Order: sequence, then structure tokens, then C-alpha cells
Amino acid sequence: MDTRKALPLVVLIYFTIGLAFVVNQNPWFSFTENALSDMGSLKNPKGWIFNLYIIGLGTLGLITAKALKRDVLKIAMLALILVGVFPEEKPLHTPSAVLTYLLSFLDMVLYGGMWRIIGPGTFILMIALIKIGIGLAIPEVIGAMAIITYMIYLGWRE
Repeated sequence: MDTRKALPLVVLIYFTIGLAFVVNQNPWFSFTENALSDMGSLKNPKGWIFNLYIIGLGTLGLITAKALKRDVLKIAMLALILVGVFPEEKPLHTPSAVLTYLLSFLDMVLYGGMWRIIGPGTFILMIALIKIGIGLAIPEVIGAMAIITYMIYLGWRE
């Protein structure tokens, strides 16, 4: 199988299994009450598990974006790595998390086609869900799934 086809699938598998594992390690976590990054808090004795998971996800994403030749997406994945490097209490955490999504959605717009709608549409949906009080984790997962779907599309399309 071509690397450009395989890597996005590896990202999907890592994201899914890794998130399930991290949530299992944090039974207090609620998708409707918490942000995903709460699991990586400096106050959480198991926070390192989430932070290493995010660094790994960002690294796999960076390798995938490089294979897909998507420069803006590469920068987005570098920002994702920083989300794990800087736990939520650190000043660079939130800007890194926001940049991960904004740059990923910008890459979608720059790619064109239906992604010009999916990228901004996903961002608007995320904001709307946060505004109605659903919490942060569900919108974060929706955004992540849109980004991974985009990677899979690029790998199998090109």
C-alpha cells in the first residue's frame, strides 16, 4: 500500500485507540463537562499519558502532512505537538490548540473543492456547539475527525 494511503489510516487508528485508552485512564473525564486537554493537566497525576498521546498524534500528523505535501497542515501538526508539550496551565497551550484547528481548516480551504465548505463549516459547528454549552471535548473530537477525514481523502485521492 502506498505511504500516502497508509499514513492517514495509521493516524485514524492511533487517534481512536489512543483516545479510548486515555479516557479509560481518566474515569472522571466527561465529554460534556471537560476539554480533552483537562486529561493532560499538570494537576492530573496521569496527565503525562494524554500529553505523550498528543505529541505522538502530532508527530504522526506531521509525517502524514509531509507525505501529502501540505505545508499549512504541517504547521498545524507542529502546533498540535505543542499542545502536548505545553499542558493546559501553560500560556502556549491554548494558542497552540486554536492554531491546530485554524491552520488545518485553512489548509482545507486552500486545497479547494468541497473542503472549502467543510473546513469553515466544521469550525462554525464547533463554535456553535461550544456556545450552546455542550462543552469542549465533543467539538474538539468533531474537529479532529474532520481533519483526519481530510487526510484520508488526500491520501486516497492523490
